[in-house]
Amino acid sequence: MASNPSVPTDDLLRRALVVAKRLNVGELVSWIDAELNGYKIDQEVPDYRTVRGLLRAIDLFSGRSIPLEVNSAKLAHKLSTMPLRQSITELEHLAASPSGVKINYGHEWHQALTEHLEDDLSPYVSVSCAQLLAVISSARNRILDWGLDLEGRGILGEGMSFTQKEKEAVQEQHYHFGNVSGSQIQISSNGSTQTQANTGTDIEALKGLVQALGAALADAKGDAADELRADIATLKAQAESPKPKWEIIKATARSIKTVAEGAAGNVLASLAQPHIATLLALAG
Repeated sequence: MASNPSVPTDDLLRRALVVAKRLNVGELVSWIDAELNGYKIDQEVPDYRTVRGLLRAIDLFSGRSIPLEVNSAKLAHKLSTMPLRQSITELEHLAASPSGVKINYGHEWHQALTEHLEDDLSPYVSVSCAQLLAVISSARNRILDWGLDLEGRGILGEGMSFTQKEKEAVQEQHYHFGNVSGSQIQISSNGSTQTQANTGTDIEALKGLVQALGAALADAKGDAADELRADIATLKAQAESPKPKWEIIKATARSIKTVAEGAAGNVLASLAQPHIATLLALAG
């Protein structure tokens, strides 16, 4: 699918998401979620999503677009460099525009800039469709690289299901999908610090968190409870694994912490907090 340009990128990512969850590749799950739903303002944007465009402004009086002159080359470079936080679907839609794309500044930057411009000018950055297509291509290449790596290791997932041997083979690798240079993912074998499996306090803390949250969620309903159940399933799989992957455990613990803190005053927060603190310290 990744090598077939007729397959929509969002369809490709959703299929990859199923595979990533079944193989328990936490970093890939997080990366795909951001690509499908957009990067939040507090999320780091991968290098391939940072583009440099042309500084321009709309003349509000005439409606014309004009070049925006900046005396400082350093400032001009900073102002013309923009992170693309839109979902991959939105980027594909924008890339279909024949005239390029106008990227507006965030509220604070826009306000700061307009204080130094004429009252009738609204600044923005002009980005070409080719730049957007390059971003989309980089995302597809990452999926393609991962699929080829799995195939090379004999992990074929017949019928979209995986054997225990295939799952264990994936856990022996570590994949970097986000902020890496170039368009390819980075693949490395997990060392002792990445697959540490201390048989004492760390595993007990993991099991304690699974047990505490499982009991708290017994009769819980709502989106927060459903999200926590999914995270608990991930932790349970790691607790039962002969080689727990602590990077996944840490990311999942942080996800649970965020959800629990969002449920202010809820019993979930008080039950989860001590276990989360222990896990984050151990996994960190």
